[in-house]
Amino acid sequence: MGEAHRSVQDLAASLGALPPEFVRPEHEQPAATTFPGGAAPDAPVIDLSEPGCGARVAAAARDWGLFQVVNHGVPSPVVAELQRVGRAFFALPREEKERYAMDPASGRIEGYGTRLQRDLEGKKTWNDFFFHVVAPPAKVDHGAWPRSPPGYREANEAYCRHVQRLARELLGYLSLGLGLEEGAMAEAFGGGDMVFLQKINLYPPCPQPELTLGVAPHTDMSTLTVLVPNEVQGLQVFKDGHWYDAKYVPDALIVHIGDQIETDLQQRGVQGGAAPYDGEQGEDADVVAGVRGAAGGARRRAAPAAGRRREPGQVQGEEVQGVPTLQDQQAPHVDDRTRHCLLHVSLSY
Repeated sequence: MGEAHRSVQDLAASLGALPPEFVRPEHEQPAATTFPGGAAPDAPVIDLSEPGCGARVAAAARDWGLFQVVNHGVPSPVVAELQRVGRAFFALPREEKERYAMDPASGRIEGYGTRLQRDLEGKKTWNDFFFHVVAPPAKVDHGAWPRSPPGYREANEAYCRHVQRLARELLGYLSLGLGLEEGAMAEAFGGGDMVFLQKINLYPPCPQPELTLGVAPHTDMSTLTVLVPNEVQGLQVFKDGHWYDAKYVPDALIVHIGDQIETDLQQRGVQGGAAPYDGEQGEDADVVAGVRGAAGGARRRAAPAAGRRREPGQVQGEEVQGVPTLQDQQAPHVDDRTRHCLLHVSLSY
């Protein structure tokens, strides 16, 4: 990170206006592309403590590819501690954070990173992040994890244990929705050896959030993505040709159906309308969300759709990159042969 501003966080602290390299073309800016309110549908919110919730999970996966879950069994104090250590890490001095900087050129693909690098379209997006493997133990390199703040490791491991259980539960519901044995999908995606990847995203205050994006439109290359949102309204999801704002639900987790499940369905011969993820089209990698309002953050967008491996996705009428290209950006060591679950934490301040 050899620039004068080495992270988006540094840049945000010194700006009054957005630099040109962050400004999206007008046809991609949130004001031009967001469904204009009114009767916009909400992404499903599913109470996992209620009878029949499994059928609702399967229906939400089929119709939206993204949904929120409440009463999911992940204790609120565990989530709050994860958010606390994430914010504490980003509050460290720059020099301390850079001790853990990613260096893909040397093979170091876990650690602290920034979106100051230009994306494939020559634009930059508005976030910094910390990325590492969190499970199973044989895949974890604790040397890549920050030693400060105290409690970082314990918070991440505690959260992961709960989400491993939640992922098995959700995959069970999806299996039953496909007419399979309850454990079929969990076993297909690695069982107890499924890799869990943690990415803590920071979206600093943005001087002109209406002009940029925190994350460009994307799909996820994972089996599932489980996202901890923050309290600032702004999640967006692409469905039926439109970007929709999704409401913030306190204590909810957001679940995004990933490309690995789409691939598995094709291998099983589930095609067209029979697939539970048929309909929308998308582009690249974590859950779509947008931070704006008082926090002044930039929207983050994901297209949780399907058909994305059957034909190129379209976003605002333009063809988007395929999954193999995007994998090189997001996690170079993960490919279609690796079954994994992405855990994302969304922070702003």
